[in-house]
Amino acid sequence: MKRFLLLTGLLLAGLMGWAQRPLSMPRFFSDGMVLQRDVKIPVWGWGEPGSRLLVGLNGKTVKTTVGADGSWKVYLPKMKAGGPYLLKVEQIPSSQPFPRDGKGILEVKNVLVGDVFLCSGQSNMELPIRRCMDKVADEVKDYSNDQIRYLKFPHQYNYVRPNDDVRILPWQNITPQNCSEVGAICYFMARELQESIGVPIGIINSSVGGTQVQAWMPREVLATFKGYPEELAKQKYHQQNWPDSINRVEMKAFGDWERTMMATDTVLNRWRAADYDFEKWQTVDVFSDWSHGRNGSYWFETTVTLPRELAAERAVLRFGAMKDADSIFVNGTFVGNTTYEYPPRIYQVKEGVLREGENRIVVHLMSQSGRANFTKGKLYQLEVGGQVFPLSTQMHMAVGCTMPRRPSSTYFVDTPTGLYNAMIAPLQDFPVKGMLWYQGESNQGNPDTYADMLTAMVGAWRKQFGRNFPAVIVQLPAYMGTHDQPVETGWTKIRHQQYLAAQQIEGAGLVPTLDTGEFNDIHPQDKNLAGRRVAQQMRRLAYGDKGVDCDVPKPVSARVAGGKVIITFGEVGSGLTVKGERLKDFAILVGGKYQWAEATLIDGHTVAVSLPDGVTATTVRYGWDDYPYPSLFNKEGMPVPQFQIEAK
Repeated sequence: MKRFLLLTGLLLAGLMGWAQRPLSMPRFFSDGMVLQRDVKIPVWGWGEPGSRLLVGLNGKTVKTTVGADGSWKVYLPKMKAGGPYLLKVEQIPSSQPFPRDGKGILEVKNVLVGDVFLCSGQSNMELPIRRCMDKVADEVKDYSNDQIRYLKFPHQYNYVRPNDDVRILPWQNITPQNCSEVGAICYFMARELQESIGVPIGIINSSVGGTQVQAWMPREVLATFKGYPEELAKQKYHQQNWPDSINRVEMKAFGDWERTMMATDTVLNRWRAADYDFEKWQTVDVFSDWSHGRNGSYWFETTVTLPRELAAERAVLRFGAMKDADSIFVNGTFVGNTTYEYPPRIYQVKEGVLREGENRIVVHLMSQSGRANFTKGKLYQLEVGGQVFPLSTQMHMAVGCTMPRRPSSTYFVDTPTGLYNAMIAPLQDFPVKGMLWYQGESNQGNPDTYADMLTAMVGAWRKQFGRNFPAVIVQLPAYMGTHDQPVETGWTKIRHQQYLAAQQIEGAGLVPTLDTGEFNDIHPQDKNLAGRRVAQQMRRLAYGDKGVDCDVPKPVSARVAGGKVIITFGEVGSGLTVKGERLKDFAILVGGKYQWAEATLIDGHTVAVSLPDGVTATTVRYGWDDYPYPSLFNKEGMPVPQFQIEAK
C-alpha cells in the first residue's frame, strides 16, 4: 500500500510539474532576430497543456492551444521586409476566453523581417574576423550596420536523437566593436547582400571546425550509405551518456600525461631565475628538424634590441604558427598562448613590458602528437612604434622533456549525425532564403562518396525546412604545395567532389577560391573576396540576378578537333581572360597518366588544349594541384574552378 501511494505521489508530482511547465520558445527566438519575409512565419514552443495562446507580430495575430504534450506551433501570415517589431506570445488559461490578460507572456524585441541565410560547415565557416585582421582591418574598422543580424550556435551534439532546442549566443548587429567573433565569410556575404538588396539580412552560423559531412546528416539518410547501418547500430548512437563515460576516461589519461610532462620538465619555472644561463641551450634553426620526431616540452629563447624611444611602448609580437600549443613570455611577462597548431600567434605586449636594449622572448612549445614545427612563411617579428623588428630564425633551444604521444581523445562533435541532431534539427522548418556550405577539409581522407553525401544532406535539409532553398558550396582554396606533375590527392579529390555536387544538386552554385589560398595555412584570411563571391552566387540563385558579375565560368562541352581539345565554357560573364603570361594547370590523360598540356585561349568562351600525336580522345583537367596558380578567369575577376571534363 505504501508503495502504491509512493508511486501515485510521484506520478501526480510529475503531472503537476508538466502542467506547470512555463511558457517558452526555442532560444533562437530572441531579441534582435531576423524572420524570413514573404513566407508564412512559424513560431513554436512549449507551455501549459490546454492553455490558449495569442501570438502577434506587426499587427498580425494568430490563436492556438497548447497540446497535451505541452507543445504549440502557429504560422504568422507573410510579411514584407521591415521592423523593428515586437513578437509577443501571451498564454491564457483554458478556462478563460480571449482576449483577457494571461498569466504568461513572452516578448522578443527588436525583430526584423528580411532574408535569413543558414551558414554551415567547418572551421573556415567559423573563422572569425579577428583571425583575418591582417587582411580585412581597414574594411571593418569603421563599419556598422543594424540591418545585419548574426547568430552563432556554440558547439553541441546529440548522437541518439534530434534535440528540440539549441544553445545560442545572442543575436548581434554589426559594429566595429562587436564584429571580432563574427564568422568572416558570413560577415562579407551579409554586407554585400544587404547593401545590394536593401533588406535586413539574418545570418545563422551553425558550423563546427574539424567536422566531416557525416556529422551533419540525419540518421535515416546516412543509413542509406554503405557501412553506415552497421556504424549506427553501435552503442554510442543509443546511449545518451556515452560521451560522458568516454570523456571521463580520456580526460584522466590526458591529465596524467600533462602532469608527467610538467613534473619531468627540467626547464619549467627554472628559466625565470635572474642568473639563468640561456647560453647553455643549443642554437637551432627553428625551421629545421629540431625535435627529431619526439613529442614533449620544448623551450626557445631569442632577443630583440630596442632603442630608448621605443622602450615601454605597446607592441605586437607575431610568432608565426607552431605545432601544437604554446605560451610566450616577453621579459618574463606572459603575453599569450594558443592551444592548437593553426591560428597565427599574434600577441599584444602591454605598455611597460619592453625596455631599452635587449628584450628576451621565451617560447614554451608543447608537442602533443605528430612532428613539432614552426610554420614557414608566417611573420616572426616584433612591431612597435611603427617599426618592425624581425626575429632571427636562429634561436636557443632546450628540451624540457620528451614524452610519448599524448593519449588520443575523441572529438565528440565529429561523430556521424551528432551535429545534425543538435544544431540543424532544432530549427525545424524555420524559413531561410538560402544556405552556404563551406566544408570538405575533414573529408579528404575519404573523398570518394563526398558528392553523394553532400547531395543527400542538402536534400534532407530542404525536406526538413520544407523549401528548396538555393545551396552555395565553397570549393576548397589552394593549400600546401605545388607539384611538377599533376597529382591526385585528398585535397584535389574533395574539390572535384564539390564540383560534382554543385552539378548534382538542383539550385546549387559553386564558389571557386583557388586564388585566395595560403600554402601554409588551411584557414586563408582572404574571406572578404570569398564572401563577396558567395554573395554574388546568392544574388543569382536566390534573387534571380542575371548580372555578369554573378557568373562562375564552367565547362559545358569538350570536343577533339585538329589535334586539340576544344573546351567551350558557359556563364563566362563578359568573357574569359588569362592572368599571367600564359594559361597553366591544364592536364590531359595519356596512357593512364595525366600530364601537363599547352593551352590557349581562343576567344571569350573557348580554350584549346593541345594533344600529343596519336591521341584522339582524352580527359582534361584544370587546376588539379594542391596549390595551383590559376590563370583562367572571367573579366569580372571570377576564377574558373578546378574541373574535369571528357573530350569526345
